[in-house]
Amino acid sequence: MSSPKPDSQTGSDPEAHSDTLTKKKNRPARKLARINRFSMGSVIALQIILAFVCVCLFNYLTASKHIRKDLTAGSQYTLSGLSLDFLKGKQLEEHDGTIKIFVISKPNPLTTQRLRSLLEEYARHSAADMEIEFIDRVKDANRLNEISAIYRKSLFEDSILIDARTEVEKTALDTPEGATPLASNTQAASVQLKRIRQLPIKDLFQISEDGSHIVAWQDEKVITSYLLSAIEGKPRKFYFIVDKSEIDDQGDGSPAWKTFNYLLDSQNITLQPYQISSGEAIPADAEGLAIIGLDVDFDDNEIEILNEYWARNNASIFITVKPEAKLVKIRRFLASYGVKVENDQVTMMKNGRKLTTARGTFVRGNEITKGFGDQATQLDGVSRSLTMVNLDQLGSRNINVYSILNSAPGWWGEVSYQNDNVKYDPGKDNGADPASPVSRPVSIACAVVRGKQNQDTTKHLTSKMIVIGNTHFLKPNNMREELTHFTVSSINWLAGREDLVGSIGQKPAENQKITIPEEQKSKINISVLAVLPSISAFIGLIIWFNRRS
Repeated sequence: MSSPKPDSQTGSDPEAHSDTLTKKKNRPARKLARINRFSMGSVIALQIILAFVCVCLFNYLTASKHIRKDLTAGSQYTLSGLSLDFLKGKQLEEHDGTIKIFVISKPNPLTTQRLRSLLEEYARHSAADMEIEFIDRVKDANRLNEISAIYRKSLFEDSILIDARTEVEKTALDTPEGATPLASNTQAASVQLKRIRQLPIKDLFQISEDGSHIVAWQDEKVITSYLLSAIEGKPRKFYFIVDKSEIDDQGDGSPAWKTFNYLLDSQNITLQPYQISSGEAIPADAEGLAIIGLDVDFDDNEIEILNEYWARNNASIFITVKPEAKLVKIRRFLASYGVKVENDQVTMMKNGRKLTTARGTFVRGNEITKGFGDQATQLDGVSRSLTMVNLDQLGSRNINVYSILNSAPGWWGEVSYQNDNVKYDPGKDNGADPASPVSRPVSIACAVVRGKQNQDTTKHLTSKMIVIGNTHFLKPNNMREELTHFTVSSINWLAGREDLVGSIGQKPAENQKITIPEEQKSKINISVLAVLPSISAFIGLIIWFNRRS
């Protein structure tokens, strides 16, 4: 017999191959290699540690580069450039002491949230230390009584209390917060009260006519003004020449000087009466001189007193002209410094009707109208045009004259203003023909600067004057937002507060309301109370059964 052929694959006989397969089946299974869990855990722990170190290093490197973004519509919580300049300015840099601001109000999410965010911006940008404390009238009654006793303030209404006393003032009078109340003697108390200001929260916003909601916020403008007055402490003084101004309202509502007085007070400036006819010199502590509604002409002696004041360093004069008044010598005084008050009326003819409520545009490019240049406005009442004269001669004497408010296109200075039907006469009227393609507006307000205002060494020696050919725009019913900005900017410019010249406008309240019909309310309630919990429970049961299996 022939021997069996070897297998072609194994090179051996089939019986040997069968024995080999049997042995492999009976051999115990090889054990799987053990996972080194300690090694994996140490790697994960190292990764976690390194990630934590990276986060710490990132936070450390970016700590000095904090950025806060205002994503609200209209940038509701972004401070204006005027407020930022004040907060970073010299006054707050040199302030010795912590400024404390107490917000005392009932629980109101709308106003509390807004004030908290806004005042945090003040504290963040302030060059001086600033502390903000919110006191709930309901929950913090003890703290409220304590603050009321310390500052001797009646805090029955929601208000903001600003304490800007310096450390020297607190130490000298031994009245730090939490220790002794304000000194009872008049002199000591007056020293401290100069830097303690209280403002009602209701002044921070405007309510709709029906009283149902807030339509606009003016909180930044009010807070900045009160903070300024608290920092300065002692109010500045403007003297009001009462015997040359329009004092009575003449049945026409509140007189213009009262509005001017209110705006001065908001800037920590008091308006003191002064009679130039007494022959006494203008007091040396005068920060400015005001003639509101120039009604009566000056005599020679009064003009000398006025010239003596204007010749002083850092003199300031604010004049509004009453168009109906007949003025001769004061017009000569103004013309000698480049401002000629014309005997005309800013007029426009439209559809056969004569209009005298002048429209104008603030001139861009000067320090007074910074922030609202090129903005249009309307001046109620009658306006006289102003002409700038002898500019070359005045320039050689370091006197600069420029317009700050021009008439709008189509308006001119009409000399024959007594007539109802007028037409521009190039031979005698001021301005340009309304039909002319070339616009030549007339000036309604001018500024005069005597000295070198742009040089730091002579800036404090500069004298300034503003002349406006209208008075009625200052009456309360005629004041518009842009006119208020203009008047406040003029006041700060005259008072030497160039950092505060500009405008802080109102911010409209963003009232967003979602109206849901009744039938949809029931669907939403069912979805929230039944459907969503049921879906969550069903998903949880599926996961539980899968894990058990």
